[in-house]
Amino acid sequence: MNFAEEYAEAIEGRRVKLRKRGFALAAETAPPTGQAALWYADAVQCVPRSGQAVARQIARLCGDDSEVTIPWRSLADAVGRRDRAGNLRRYTERGAKALTDAGWLEVETVGIKKLAKTTFRLQAGDRSSECLGWIDGKEWFTEAA
Repeated sequence: MNFAEEYAEAIEGRRVKLRKRGFALAAETAPPTGQAALWYADAVQCVPRSGQAVARQIARLCGDDSEVTIPWRSLADAVGRRDRAGNLRRYTERGAKALTDAGWLEVETVGIKKLAKTTFRLQAGDRSSECLGWIDGKEWFTEAA
């Protein structure tokens, strides 16, 4: 029995799903896992939309670790969003800056130009009432009757 015969049923099931979807499932759409998922759940509440998109991809890449080393261009491709001028990298840099300013991320770049290595470290950011002020307490906390 060869590979195709052994896994024919599973392969056909995936073909059907691909035909329905119309495109292959990208890894970038997978949710964050591990300890980085907990970081993402907290950080996403305190940053603007560009920061949320960047936080999702960094958390997905970190997994169970608290840091990841990746080139800016690869991170920008994973985020996949453009600013008004059509720049992927600028949108990603703006999101990373929002995370850094809020205290949720530390960015360290070593080297120059194409030889540069950028390390993103997850940090425990500010969860003050100013940060979470837009949440309505009546929605989240109900008194037991």
